[in-house]
Amino acid sequence: MPTYVEVETGTDVVGLSLAREWPALLIMAILTMGLGIVVLVWPSETLTVVSVLVGIQLLLIGLFRLITAFAQDTASPGFAAFVGVLLLIAGVVVLRHPFETVEILATILGVVWIVTGAIEVVDSIAKKDSNHRLLLALTGLISVIAGIVVVSWPAPTITVIAWIAGLYLLIFGMFVAATAFSLRSMVKTA
Repeated sequence: MPTYVEVETGTDVVGLSLAREWPALLIMAILTMGLGIVVLVWPSETLTVVSVLVGIQLLLIGLFRLITAFAQDTASPGFAAFVGVLLLIAGVVVLRHPFETVEILATILGVVWIVTGAIEVVDSIAKKDSNHRLLLALTGLISVIAGIVVVSWPAPTITVIAWIAGLYLLIFGMFVAATAFSLRSMVKTA
């Protein structure tokens, strides 16, 4: 028997206890957008700065994926947990070796974006009764496209990587903020 209260909103059933965690999701969104803005403001700074920012972003998304793996409505919790751990490991690797070449960073970043984007698209397909399928699919497609661009062009200048990473972080953060506000409205109507 579940220990949370379910709220019926349209055709979407969401655990109220999970929806009440919208402030944490909003904080993650603000931090992600902040990282995106920092990267966009200083695009030609050293590889170390970009590596550290991307490493932090990977850690944040990995932690978020790991936490969501334990949510009641996660389609495949084992796979989500695996991706969360993979993102955490990628973040640690990037933070431990910030002086590696741009090609290695771009490849790691691109592969992570492709994998996480594909998971979001598959998750949006699996959640047939969710009201947020389109938002989740769009976020996933943006991530996959950004990853493909970075992987297929691994030797661009640091400025190009910074712009791609900054724009991705900013857009992803906006989608996460929209999700947080959507959860907030569910809590208010409960």
